[in-house]
Amino acid sequence: MTHFPTAFRLALLAALAILMPRIGDAQATAYETIYSFHGTPDGSQPEGALVVGSTGVLYGTTKSGGASNLGTVFELTKPTGEPWKETVLHSFSGPDGQYPASTLTLSSAGALYGTTTQVAYGGGVENGTIFEVAPPSTAGSAWTETVLYTFIYTPQVQLAQNVLPNGTLLPGPGGTLYATTQGAADCTGCESLGAIVALVPPAETGAGWTEYILYEFSTPGVSAGPRAGVVSEGGSLLGTDIYGGIYGCGDFGCGAIYELTPSATHGGAWTESTIYSFGETPGDGSTSLAALTVGRGGVLYGTTAFGGSAGGCGPVGGCGTVFQLTPPSAPGGAWTEFAIYSFTGIDGDGANPYASVIVGENGVLYGTTQSGGGSANLGTVFKLTPPAIPGGTWTETVLHSFTGQNGDGATPLAALVMSSGVLYGTTSKGGTAERGAVFASAP
Repeated sequence: MTHFPTAFRLALLAALAILMPRIGDAQATAYETIYSFHGTPDGSQPEGALVVGSTGVLYGTTKSGGASNLGTVFELTKPTGEPWKETVLHSFSGPDGQYPASTLTLSSAGALYGTTTQVAYGGGVENGTIFEVAPPSTAGSAWTETVLYTFIYTPQVQLAQNVLPNGTLLPGPGGTLYATTQGAADCTGCESLGAIVALVPPAETGAGWTEYILYEFSTPGVSAGPRAGVVSEGGSLLGTDIYGGIYGCGDFGCGAIYELTPSATHGGAWTESTIYSFGETPGDGSTSLAALTVGRGGVLYGTTAFGGSAGGCGPVGGCGTVFQLTPPSAPGGAWTEFAIYSFTGIDGDGANPYASVIVGENGVLYGTTQSGGGSANLGTVFKLTPPAIPGGTWTETVLHSFTGQNGDGATPLAALVMSSGVLYGTTSKGGTAERGAVFASAP
């Protein structure tokens, strides 16, 4: 599965720095904008990460644009000797969902699953969907979109949390999909703090999917406000909250990391526990908007949009961090959090990472920041190299600083994906039409 033929990669390397200026700690990197969105009919404002199919096809979503300007699901292919080609697999129209912003999930059968934050329903706008876009049985035919579940808000406390799905769906046994919801924004007379839910497929073809609420967040001072989906490790679900934790960051706290453990008995209640509260340690970060990444030995990696040991950048100080959370050595022990890098936003460094990091060879981490990176202040692609000696300092390298000029992208909000040593990502702005772009970087 090779995206960049050898000759193409050599040509990229020979054309170094056409788009990437050498700023601060930046190093030589092959970089190219491989597609720019135009709004209609191809989509606009991609905010989710890409996923890679079995043949090297890239799949993604745009939050707006398309035939009805309500978002799209698209694919990008690379014909031999030709530019990348974009094809809209589905344009949302309202009743089938609108404004998809999260990363897709690719099934083993080649179907794509995702979420929309709204859906036109019954004459009004309801609060999101889970959808499937399935490939055709005959090559060249149209893909088919199906709404698997619609979240409907009613002004009742017990339902207020269970709307507005967000983050990447996590596939589980038997085709179950796990999701987080952020809760209704206009919940009158209640605190809407989000939930973790499971969507179970029907036993019979054509029947409806069943939703189960695994846990509803209800204690704002501890942990609440999931925004990024969950990951699975050791039989538990783990995720980040933007509220709760220590209150040194403001009225809603610095955020927290939670673990959701299933009941020992079938059908029993799941148990939520806060395994780390941001603000406990000076410089540990604040406001994690991204999903966690599981590394070797169950170590968790993540980002915070604010905080850290450097000053500047945010309402609570600090330009954000990349952190490491190490599991306890014995059951029931405490997790250990360590900010392995604090962004500065100066001298070409990035600032305010909104997306997850990915783990490459030898434990190297790759990610994006939505701002910083030089005078344009439009974000970066970065690499973090682990220390040679445990406990040493991680080394950050800026691989690309976005300029928004000459077709370059701007303001990346999503994680990277790596295939055959090449990093692919999206920017929510920039590109030749200022509607967002897809880029490739070969570090």
